[in-house]
Amino acid sequence: MPVPAQAQDVVVEADERGRVSLGRAGVQPNQRYVAHVEPDGTVILTPAAVVTSYEARFLQDTRLVEQIEDNRAHPERLKKVDRKARRRG
Repeated sequence: MPVPAQAQDVVVEADERGRVSLGRAGVQPNQRYVAHVEPDGTVILTPAAVVTSYEARFLQDTRLVEQIEDNRAHPERLKKVDRKARRRG
């Protein structure tokens, strides 16, 4: 998410349903955020990404993650597979 060159305070007003428009505050459209509300009413938005449970399981396997990162760092080791030839055989 791009950060404004200079942070500024902006005043926003909640509508009758408690909604506020945060575009002027630098919030990006179509971005997901985790909203945390402090006891004093301060709202903290943290950019978030949705991860499937399937992907989360793989990310918990540190050995697999290290292997993937190592392979990405060394693409010359990758082998091209002809999928059409594999189906015939």
